[in-house]
Amino acid sequence: MSGRTGLFVIFCLVISLSALTGCEEIKKMLQVAPSRGAGPKAGETAAPKGTALATVNGEVITLESFDEKVRNLEVLDVKIETTEDKKAYLNDLVLQELVYQEALARGIDKKRDVREAVEEFRKGAMARELIMDETRGINVEPAEVEAYYNQYKSQLTMPTQASVREIVVASEGEAKEAMIALLGGADFAQLAKAKSKAPSAADGGDIGFYDPKDKFEKFNGMAMTLEPGQFSQYFSGPDGYYIVKVEEKKGGAVPALTEKIPGTDATYYDYIKETLLAQKRAQRIQDLTDRLRRDATIDIKEELLS
Repeated sequence: MSGRTGLFVIFCLVISLSALTGCEEIKKMLQVAPSRGAGPKAGETAAPKGTALATVNGEVITLESFDEKVRNLEVLDVKIETTEDKKAYLNDLVLQELVYQEALARGIDKKRDVREAVEEFRKGAMARELIMDETRGINVEPAEVEAYYNQYKSQLTMPTQASVREIVVASEGEAKEAMIALLGGADFAQLAKAKSKAPSAADGGDIGFYDPKDKFEKFNGMAMTLEPGQFSQYFSGPDGYYIVKVEEKKGGAVPALTEKIPGTDATYYDYIKETLLAQKRAQRIQDLTDRLRRDATIDIKEELLS
């Protein structure tokens, strides 16, 4: 973040970070609300667990909690790096504390909808922490990745793709003439430019590695059966008569574990490892919930839902 942080934006982010930081403010709201502006009694001093960075009516913002909040903001792609940024953010935290204290003073924490929201947050936060604790330390060994790869590698195989040129003419007579020319040694690209009525004619009939959904079954079948350098017999299609030539083929082979997945920076090893980790975590959670349900006394009146 360059320059001074926008007050409103950061203040909103501070509030939204309750799910990331543990929300000490919400924990406070579970307590009895003090009188407005209440701080330490006379002769008392605040006892922060850390280095006091700011004190607002006796409530301490520690340097340690400030640094943690800054790190949490990075999850939202908000960078607070310069001294001016930090000063602005600290001012936002002071403002947040003042608004919170005013809310307590007005008894907002005693409102039913607020207390219900706080309770829902508390349950959700504890459930998330339990799941994190339950799934902590789960690992996937290289041998497990290799076993999964060997079992399912056929499903990882990329479909065969063909780079194709085409000639499209209106009549069967024109198609026969084109075939005679090709068999006599004519260049496919030059013939496509001269005779084809397809939009690809300007490129010598070249449509590259095309999407099979853009063509029809007969066309795709010819493209798959031909080897690179071969051209087909003429055949009829939606726009007339076609002749296709395969220039290149790719895919159809089982990728190596160390090979990157097309369009990503992740390897197949990475993908399989993450898949197995997710499966193990899901199974651990399933085992936990099954045990809790089995040991619990539960009475559900489903008829009330109708």
